[in-house]
Amino acid sequence: MSLKDNMKKIMVIAGGDWQIELVKKAKQMGYYVICSNLYEDSPAFLYADACEVADVLDKEKNLDIAKKYMPDAIISDQSDIAVPTVAYLNEQLGLKGIGTEKADIFTDKSVMRRFCKENGITVPDFKICKSFDDALEMLHRYGKIIIKPIDSQSSRGVFTVISEEELKGHYLETVGYSNRRKEFLAEEYIEGPEFTIDGLVVNGKHYPLCISIKEMYEQNPNVSKMQTYTYDHSVYDYALLRESNKELVEKAELPFGLTHSEYKFCNNKFYLIEAGARGGGSNLSAKIVPFMSDIDNYYYLIKQALGEKVDERAFAELKFPEKRCVIMRFFDFGEGKVDKIHGKEILEHHPSVLDYQLNVKEGDMLESPKYGRMRPGHFIIGGEDFEDLKRQAEEILNSVYVTFE
Repeated sequence: MSLKDNMKKIMVIAGGDWQIELVKKAKQMGYYVICSNLYEDSPAFLYADACEVADVLDKEKNLDIAKKYMPDAIISDQSDIAVPTVAYLNEQLGLKGIGTEKADIFTDKSVMRRFCKENGITVPDFKICKSFDDALEMLHRYGKIIIKPIDSQSSRGVFTVISEEELKGHYLETVGYSNRRKEFLAEEYIEGPEFTIDGLVVNGKHYPLCISIKEMYEQNPNVSKMQTYTYDHSVYDYALLRESNKELVEKAELPFGLTHSEYKFCNNKFYLIEAGARGGGSNLSAKIVPFMSDIDNYYYLIKQALGEKVDERAFAELKFPEKRCVIMRFFDFGEGKVDKIHGKEILEHHPSVLDYQLNVKEGDMLESPKYGRMRPGHFIIGGEDFEDLKRQAEEILNSVYVTFE
């Protein structure tokens, strides 16, 4: 009998950059890890015990892989499109998952919007559209709307629209990013600042772990340029946001796992914009949540997915480090053909950097990001002094840059 036969096995669906830390955590906890993803050179494959090539959206091929290895748990993180596949595989193999019904609520915007309406959760007015004319009705009603695919990720296919010409120019691209059905969401545009809130469900009870306020790219107000994490805010009621999100997650009866939600504040209300049964991307759940909360969220995700009891005493009197703060800043290098990248060594050695990524190399053509994955990179810094952290962020931005040909 081989060593792996004595080890519990974890299957991780998706194997991009944002699944690396989850694979590493499962390995650190002593499990044999199988990872499936579309590409043979997927980044997370370097850290797994077994690697299999399969599209995240291909449920049956991933089921065949799961039957080959018979894992004890199947999980993913930071990927909306992986959530339904994980739920389906767990149901088929009798493993612990959130269930396909809950997966639909948290990944299909049309299902989530209807759920919110039925349960008194504040959301923008919306319409599920099958045609240009469906969305045009919403545009005439509000004058400014947002159109979105019903089930994509990284802000792909999300556009703010203020004219018929813009709607004509964008709606087919939006529909193209919808995976389940060729429908899209049109909703009223809510003015006001945008927030993220990440949390953890333990045995059906939701615990909010960190909140950020966003700053968006000036050239694309649907893509985040900076997220600032603090325990509290001098203007906005973070306690109300925590309670609002807790109500959403617990009314949805999510049994366990990570959560990531986005809200806008307007008219003294938090309007739900998105809600996911997974952690926030760009390593938010892997790096920022544990730093801000002192909670090892991946540990609880893995243990619960295995069906093992977890000690909830850590949450009984949850005390957050109230001076803890984080800045996640995405680069805005400009447009053109990259000649040289400057300052990477600063990111490698800076004492406050928790994580960074540069998605650019010499010779690349940079353009304004249409969606999240087009951003050229980011850094995450953390500390206990918010004013000093802002100063450090500016120093990094002044030192890390590209020059163009």
